[in-house]
Amino acid sequence: MKLNKFGFLVLAVGLSTLSGCSTYRTSSNIPSQTASAIDKTSQVIISEGDIKDRNYEEIGPIEVSVKKLTVFHKDPTKEQANEALIEKARMVGANAVVNVSYKSGVGLTTWGYMDAKGTGVKIVE
Repeated sequence: MKLNKFGFLVLAVGLSTLSGCSTYRTSSNIPSQTASAIDKTSQVIISEGDIKDRNYEEIGPIEVSVKKLTVFHKDPTKEQANEALIEKARMVGANAVVNVSYKSGVGLTTWGYMDAKGTGVKIVE
């Protein structure tokens, strides 16, 4: 069966429409079922370095990956990765994520990704 240019265009538009709002998928080392330990409105600090001017207790590593599901959507951003880090930090009782690093690219099962990882900490005043 031959697929002409118009048929291909219709197929491409149809596939992008079917993807709807699910243009990104987020995964993490923190299970989503974990009960939220910090209020969803509380501030969580994201820092690419250490926060030496504050005392804190280390909770543990937090890793997230934001992946785009189709070639038609924009690449995931640091801001999206930070939002995922914040959500996971709250789940483990952290109010900051320090020493955050980012990595982006194209994978075997995704059209593009943004990985972020850091250490979840609880700032003590």
